[in-house]
Amino acid sequence: MGFLPVCLLLITPKENVSYQLISFSALLPAIFLLIDWHQSSERKGLMGIITRGGGTPMVLLAEWVVPALAGAVISSVVVFTVASPPPWQYWITTVLSATSFSIVFLLTEQYAKYAGRVILGLLWIWQISEKSNNITDFVFFTDYSSAVLAYDTTSSSHHPDSFVLASIIVISLAATTYILLRKRQNI
Repeated sequence: MGFLPVCLLLITPKENVSYQLISFSALLPAIFLLIDWHQSSERKGLMGIITRGGGTPMVLLAEWVVPALAGAVISSVVVFTVASPPPWQYWITTVLSATSFSIVFLLTEQYAKYAGRVILGLLWIWQISEKSNNITDFVFFTDYSSAVLAYDTTSSSHHPDSFVLASIIVISLAATTYILLRKRQNI
């Protein structure tokens, strides 16, 4: 995962690097906080202590909320290097994208540890190298924040409102998948 920033600098056109850094900063906390968390001895010890007191739901909630909030905060600070007043759609899209990525990354770490990392990394690399205004812009939700900022009224780029709607759809799918897998695991 440490190779991703290097790929960003090598693959992305120079004029888009700052936009892609904003998207990457929203994903960064999930990458560094959640790698190997699910199998770690710290998590097992914490769950052993908390389970006795009935606090398991709080730990499960914090596992994806903390990286999501950290990503949204970091990205919200970094955005001012690119866009003085970012559009209102940016704030919604960044929070929802960071939360979606945090949930998806948590699930891949739990169910497909190394394969999940590689797949998410390769998809992100492909997404930053591919800059077409077609359906692939909506498939890879990791770029929604920068896509909102890159909107230009003179070009044929997607309107920022479409990324807000796409973010809502992605967070709904990610949260539903997470809830269903948690219920399946508890049964």
